[in-house]
Amino acid sequence: MSAETEQCEQFEVIVIGGGINGTSAARELSAAGYKILLVEKDDLASGASSRSSRILHCGLRYFETSRPVRTFASSPFKLKNAVSMARDAMSAREELVRLQPERCKPFTMCFPLYEKDELRGWHLDIGFSLLKRLGATGLPLDYKRHKSGFDQIVPLAKDLRDRDQLKSIATYREYIIDWPDRLCVDAALDAERVGADIRLFTHADIRGKRPNGSWQVDLRSASGLSSACAPIILNMAGTWIDDVVRPLSDEKNQRFVYGTKGSHILVRLPEYYSGYGVAALNRLGMPIYCLPFRDNLFHIGPTETYFEGDACGVAADDSDVDFLLDEINFLLPGLHLSKHDIEFTWAGVRPLTFNPNNPHGDRVRQIHDLKSIGCPGIYAMTAGPVMSHMSAGRELLELVKANLPKRNGEASRGGMVRVGKTDLSSFRDYVAHEHARDLKGIFYTRSGIAWGQHIDRNTAAKAASEIADLLGWEPEQVEREVDRFLTFQRNVHRSGAVEPS
Repeated sequence: MSAETEQCEQFEVIVIGGGINGTSAARELSAAGYKILLVEKDDLASGASSRSSRILHCGLRYFETSRPVRTFASSPFKLKNAVSMARDAMSAREELVRLQPERCKPFTMCFPLYEKDELRGWHLDIGFSLLKRLGATGLPLDYKRHKSGFDQIVPLAKDLRDRDQLKSIATYREYIIDWPDRLCVDAALDAERVGADIRLFTHADIRGKRPNGSWQVDLRSASGLSSACAPIILNMAGTWIDDVVRPLSDEKNQRFVYGTKGSHILVRLPEYYSGYGVAALNRLGMPIYCLPFRDNLFHIGPTETYFEGDACGVAADDSDVDFLLDEINFLLPGLHLSKHDIEFTWAGVRPLTFNPNNPHGDRVRQIHDLKSIGCPGIYAMTAGPVMSHMSAGRELLELVKANLPKRNGEASRGGMVRVGKTDLSSFRDYVAHEHARDLKGIFYTRSGIAWGQHIDRNTAAKAASEIADLLGWEPEQVEREVDRFLTFQRNVHRSGAVEPS
């Protein structure tokens, strides 16, 4: 064995990207007996996975368009795609609710229908009849369409616009995913328990092929430089997929990702909204939601705007906030919401699939074989939403099996683990057992505390002091870490209530 080979740690699959699909793939592959390296340039769930709308939707949105009959009648291909995505949504919904009920909180979604809407009540009747047939095991949809007595049946109806033109209100069961960041953490830890090597805050640069056919990946972190090799690389970097592969290809203009920015605002609503959400089409013909969050907090969104550039630190800007306030006040004028009502905001960039024939990007999950750009053995996934991450992991496992079958006698390590959230007693446990390396990783990603409240300086300082010895922070660095966290909270989540750093 050459010195060069000895310096390159051998794996069977290297997964680049610690988001929901990367961690799900690592979990499935590790459980199947593959030697896996999961590499993430930041922390787990640092991209779009933690910044979604958090809705575990039934698939209705794939049929939502301002002209459904005309749209689907003129394009059977669009109808086929909508049916396929709705079927996948119903299956993913059933699986997540069954396996992780503590993370999937049910609520009643309300969809108002008006006299002059192009979307008619019978459209929804047909849509839900189809969804019921697409459902895997009949997880209840509880669909009803109410044509009178709105205020008695749906308390929030009194805030709706144009009551004299309100024809009916459709209600049905939906679920909110309580903090998808934790799903990524759990999947990564499950993978680690059955043998995966997890390296966070580590940049991965694919150098090229070695004589034995493996890809060499240079790893750069605060602890230094190293190399890893594997015959298969799963590029699960989400919005950064193109950045990962661009240095390898002569096709410099090749694109796989079409990024769209989705922003949300978080507000506190009256008690009579408890247990309810609202869905509608905004005045651009795109879905808009008002969804239950925690403790009478509701998030409103998303926006849908093209995004290019680095998505690190992406935040809702003034135009996003103004748009969402205008749309929610048009839909629910009785709330009279203003910027003063906003608790905080968030934004993420969806890694949709680039399609030159679709100016809005494709939402169908796709796996790309990068041998088309001279990179055999490297695969990338685009447009994989949080709710379908379990099936995405299984699909990637089947792909790896087809290209790198296990030898006779190499059994799996016992299948999926899925332990759910560990009951940890202190912030120290997040550092010692869950790879947390900063305050953001503690307050947002692993504990979820900051998703429901502002973290003040005293709380941040106390946490930093508690973990300082584990991370080797001297008193000066403790102060810097507190300042860095408060700056992140203020700038990325636009929190006006946060104490200046």
